[in-house]
Amino acid sequence: MRRYPSAVLAIAGILAGSFPILAGASTELVTNGGFDSGTSGWSLSQVDGFNWSGSEGNPGGALILNNGPGPVPQAAQAIAGLIVGATYEISFDAKSHYNCCNATLYPGAGVGVDGKQFDFFIYNSQPWTHGFFDFTYGGGSNILVLSAQRNGTDADGMFDNVSMKLVSGVPEPETYAMLLAGLGALGFIGRRKASRT
Repeated sequence: MRRYPSAVLAIAGILAGSFPILAGASTELVTNGGFDSGTSGWSLSQVDGFNWSGSEGNPGGALILNNGPGPVPQAAQAIAGLIVGATYEISFDAKSHYNCCNATLYPGAGVGVDGKQFDFFIYNSQPWTHGFFDFTYGGGSNILVLSAQRNGTDADGMFDNVSMKLVSGVPEPETYAMLLAGLGALGFIGRRKASRT
């Protein structure tokens, strides 16, 4: 049986812990993305009084973005702790609530953050449809925005199960320093052992 010196085991432990970047990968960053108890955690703008349903969600509650034939209705939420250069996945369920006026010609709903906008069609009687996209945070706005009636449509949208999670991060400079120190120590131990034999 081969024995490893305690120094080698200690360095291996350091190297194993050098990349904890994905430890928080499954942490949910959106508050109340399920809308089960209303729209708390979201700032609504250009939305009429009928903006939530407790029974039409997928399942449970759902956000309704509608304001008649007026400006684009939106729901927004500041997302804390975004890391510049890290990649995140935004996922959501969406369906039509009411459609009229160019809804089949132009994408009538959207999800956006940090200047990235994902627009999509919501048709009359469309059932719940799952959507998702990845984006790399560039350090701009950290406001997640859901919208409907986009691009000149009167497509009222419903949203549920809105989620944002870290997909891959950017190692900190200290991580690289620890990695290099660990590799250097392993090289030193290897050379020392080789010179003894």
